[in-house]
Parts: sequence; structure tokens; C-alpha cells
Amino acid sequence: ERLYALMRDAAKHYHDNLYGERGKLARDYLEARQVPQRLVTRFGFGASYDGEEIINFLLGKGYTRAEMKEAGLIEQKADRWYDVFYGRLMMPIINNFGEVVAFGGRLLEKADFAKYKNTKETMVFNKSKTLYNINLLKKLKREQTIREVIVVEGYMDTISLYQAGFRNVVASM
Repeated sequence: ERLYALMRDAAKHYHDNLYGERGKLARDYLEARQVPQRLVTRFGFGASYDGEEIINFLLGKGYTRAEMKEAGLIEQKADRWYDVFYGRLMMPIINNFGEVVAFGGRLLEKADFAKYKNTKETMVFNKSKTLYNINLLKKLKREQTIREVIVVEGYMDTISLYQAGFRNVVASM
């Protein structure tokens, strides 16, 4: 329960970051991809600014660095802790119970490392047992009969199809 609460607080904070002054790069990326505001909100997009900002926020909420590491949000290099997602557009990964269990991060500036990064496997996140957008698919199932589900490769594929009116879409992790 503590990890779920930590991840929920992190997701809210990353989402709030999107609307701050330093969230402009992430907002520009979403605008370039033509993601409307209603989907930015629905999917809970956020922004990670730098290596320490989320750590300081979560410490202020009473979480420990050990809990943040256990949740897959931070790592330690020498004696310095850092946000593993810094400089990325953040996409919370929500399980079928509506709990934030992980994050996907899309690099916003060119670099020599992976454009997309997922939370490592943790006590609450097993990527082979998780589908991106399963929470909204479950909500749709409560509203109507679903005859088929479209499975795509990634987050932005899911969001593009969702925007085009296909709400019965998920992405494998």
C-alpha cells in the first residue's frame, strides 16, 4: 500500500510539473504530437525536470529514499541519488485496479541513450503481466460490451488510436 501511495503521489507531482515553467519542453512535445488537453489529463501525462526534484518532493511527503528505490523511481551513483526518469515526458502505467504501478518516460532531448524508459520490475510492477491502458479498457467494459481489443506496441500508439476513437486499445509492456 505504501508503494502504491508513493507512486500515486509521484504521478500527481509529475503531472503538476507539466504545467510549470520547466514543463514547456514536454508540453511542446505533446503539442507537436497533436495530443489534445483532454487526453493529456485522461492519461495523466507529466514531466520530470531533473535528477533531484522528485526526490525532494517525495522526501517532503514522508517517503524514504529506500522506498523510492524500491518503487523504481530513483537510483544511486556513488553517493548521489537521482531520478531515473529526469528530462522525460512521464506516462503513468496504471493497473487494472486503478493503481499507478510504474512509469514510462519519453526522452525530450537528443541523447546517446534510450528514447523510452520503463520502470524496472518491482514488487508492484511486473511488465509481463501489465498492459498500458488496461484501466481505461476496464472502465469501457463497465460501460459497454467489448467484442475485441486492439493490442499495439507502445504508449503513443495507444494514445493515437484512443484519440481516433478506438477506446478498446492497450499496449504490451
